Amino acid sequence: MSHQLGRVVSEILQRYFGEIVQQVGKDLFSFGSRPVAMIVKSTGLPRNQVIESLRTLIKFNLATFEPSNNEVIADYKLVPENVLLLIRYPRYLLQIKTKYGSEAELLVEELLQQAKCSSTLLLVTIANKYKNDKEKNLTMVQLKDTFISLATAGYIQQSPVEETKEGANEVPTLVPVATIVPDLDTRALIQAMAKPEEITDKIYWEVNYDRFHQDFRDEIMIKAISRRIDDHAGELMRLLLQQMCLTSPAWAAVSTPTPAVDLKHSCRRTAADSLLTLHLDHYLKVLEENGAGFVERTGDAGGGRLAVRGARAAARLVAAALEHAVTERLGSNAARILRLIMSKKYIEEDDIQKYAMLPNKECKQLTYKLLEEHFISVQPMRKAASAGGLAKTIYLYHVKLHEAAHTCKEMCYRSLHNVLRRSRTERAAASRLLDKQRRVRSIVHGMRVRGEPQQNITDVEETLTPPELAVLASVEKRIKQLSTAELELDKTLFILNWYFMYPH
Repeated sequence: MSHQLGRVVSEILQRYFGEIVQQVGKDLFSFGSRPVAMIVKSTGLPRNQVIESLRTLIKFNLATFEPSNNEVIADYKLVPENVLLLIRYPRYLLQIKTKYGSEAELLVEELLQQAKCSSTLLLVTIANKYKNDKEKNLTMVQLKDTFISLATAGYIQQSPVEETKEGANEVPTLVPVATIVPDLDTRALIQAMAKPEEITDKIYWEVNYDRFHQDFRDEIMIKAISRRIDDHAGELMRLLLQQMCLTSPAWAAVSTPTPAVDLKHSCRRTAADSLLTLHLDHYLKVLEENGAGFVERTGDAGGGRLAVRGARAAARLVAAALEHAVTERLGSNAARILRLIMSKKYIEEDDIQKYAMLPNKECKQLTYKLLEEHFISVQPMRKAASAGGLAKTIYLYHVKLHEAAHTCKEMCYRSLHNVLRRSRTERAAASRLLDKQRRVRSIVHGMRVRGEPQQNITDVEETLTPPELAVLASVEKRIKQLSTAELELDKTLFILNWYFMYPH
């Protein structure tokens, strides 16, 4: 694991859990799998604080444990990939709100905050929290139905349970269990709202991140096809991805081929009398020939069978991300050279200058800069010697996509760390004003829920003076820009991680 990743993980843990958890997480990242005694020794923290930090990390699936050589002692290990998911929470909430509405957003948000929670306690907590909120107007029936819908669709799942063992002193092992959609009683849930502390439900639930990631992948592929061809082709891509979800593993490199006849039936059911239905055969051919390799046809019987090439799609998207990174870092001319090398596979330096149509000096400088920053590679090759002459060595430039993707990933980690640090500095500089604004908003919200007069609400809002409001507006604008940068970097990291899922 890289140094840049360690810096990002440390910054994220500090933001969401504080300095003590950050120290424990940083120690686990630096030294790998360790028992509690070694963590206490290296961090200098009290043992109870280390244990509490580890409990927090395990609860949020940010760390795992397994028996050491001595089976009664557990070794703890950080999971950096899950730590990076903490900055993706806003995307999860936006995705679930778009598909299932505000009730689903509240359920997922509460479950993300609690990490693990029983279904009864989750529903009762949300119902009690918003029972006096006239704007949301939540009912227990709505919450129960939404919870069942999310569990059925796989967005939430049952947490792993402890595997039963004979030895009482051995380190427990958590094993995943199949999710069973619960049969919830609305009347019992309403009665539990009065005494939530007496809830005895011991079946815990957690968010299934992988299900959200499948949606993100599908959305990226659909948008890519829509931009490359048109919206009707994007709709056809969506139908293919739906068939892939039903017949193939979620992250298969190549999906099980889908007959064109099945696509026609699906198209008629979902898009009757549309342009796609009328010209489906034409769109299938266009998608196959000009769809960036996302789809391939296998056989011609019955109109053919089409398969989604997930690994190929990830590689093409990573190549596009590399071009964008080079454009932002070295300029459009460097991106032109990179595209030329990728299109030619292997090319000599003189041919780069010839086909790129750039001045000789600038072309050489940009080529060497790309080589220096590991976006491209060079392969020496010896030419056969002519009669009586010396053997000549030529140098072929090419792109090793796997290595270039690692370079881009390190750049994303470095940029993400800088963004997180800058955001923390901005918040710390205006912490007093932000706290005051938070208190005022909380008081105003409570007054509006209680239905108090507008004059009283205005008096409370005016406790923030115009100069303070001007400073807050400036700070909020900068923080919003930094948050947008975080999400954009996370989207690029998602594509890179999707690419690294497949062997290369």
